[in-house]
Amino acid sequence: MAAWRAPGDTSVHLILDFDQNIRCEDITLEKLPEGFMFSPFHQDRDSVYIKKEVYINLISGEFHGNSEKIDSIQNFSSRSDHDPIDDTTASREPNVTVSKAHDHFLDLVALSLDQIRQGRLQKVVPSRSKEITLPESFTPGEFFFDLCDTYANAFISLVYHPECGAWIGATPELLIDVRNNIFKTVALAGTQRYSEEISLSEVAWTQKEIEEQALVSRYIINCFKKIRLREFDEIGPKTVKAGNLIHLKTEYTVDMAATNFPDLGSVMLKLLHPTSAICGMPLEASLDFIRQHEDYDREYFSGYLGPVNFEDKTSLFVNLRCMKMNDRTASLYAGAGVTEDSNPEKEWLETEMKMNTLLNIIR
Repeated sequence: MAAWRAPGDTSVHLILDFDQNIRCEDITLEKLPEGFMFSPFHQDRDSVYIKKEVYINLISGEFHGNSEKIDSIQNFSSRSDHDPIDDTTASREPNVTVSKAHDHFLDLVALSLDQIRQGRLQKVVPSRSKEITLPESFTPGEFFFDLCDTYANAFISLVYHPECGAWIGATPELLIDVRNNIFKTVALAGTQRYSEEISLSEVAWTQKEIEEQALVSRYIINCFKKIRLREFDEIGPKTVKAGNLIHLKTEYTVDMAATNFPDLGSVMLKLLHPTSAICGMPLEASLDFIRQHEDYDREYFSGYLGPVNFEDKTSLFVNLRCMKMNDRTASLYAGAGVTEDSNPEKEWLETEMKMNTLLNIIR
């Protein structure tokens, strides 16, 4: 199943697929049936594709499909069949656990800086995970709608499959959008805490943050160059709000009809992922660094997800500000873009701010 709410929209969509064989090896967006894509960070792993066998609009009540199959998800957002959560596990040696995670991540950033200064990398995005104990009252369904209410401009998602587990998130980052023969992608990077006291037009950015965002923009333009596409519009960079954070954003659009590029969505998806915003530059060197030095499997964090050919449009987002839910715990994820001007402690604080996008709603 997949449920989602698009940025700035009021409709909440839910689709169900009862076919267990939903692995997607060859991603050609234009040929896929109406459904939802859920892809991992590492490209050598198959994506999951959830076809629209049953559809429900959770706001209007619009329904398509076999009503008898709805019973199979009746208990998904309820914990009534589980034992009470032992909240005491959350307080066992918290200082030791946090201290180890903090020191490890600072070491990882320091190693990233060493590789950059030696000229092996321009930028890399180390990440980390954090396990939390969920409150006894927590249910995925209620949390999903809390995210919808809180983050109007984010892509809110709840995805479940036995092979992947249950994931929920509120991501600000569009990867590709295709509708009405217009292709769109964005470069989103640089992070600060949002303050109501400062107008977005007056936010000051450091050289490190400006360069980090510029690297993502150059990465996208280089992808266009690889396919000899020169006719694109560029808007930005500008400061945008994403929940409790602000970022620098540049938007790129292409008229697919005018450029005679009907399959641009599939072509750019393969070129863009993983972008330098969640991996680094050069791509292969950054991937190798992440494989060797991150001490966990990102799985679907910093992969991509979203509706495909749904109501004649495709919108895929980078899976950020997300968590994987288990029976009584959840794993949160966050990364930070490291360039030559990075400060390890500030990068740690950036990951904390990003995790708070969800934690602030859980508490």
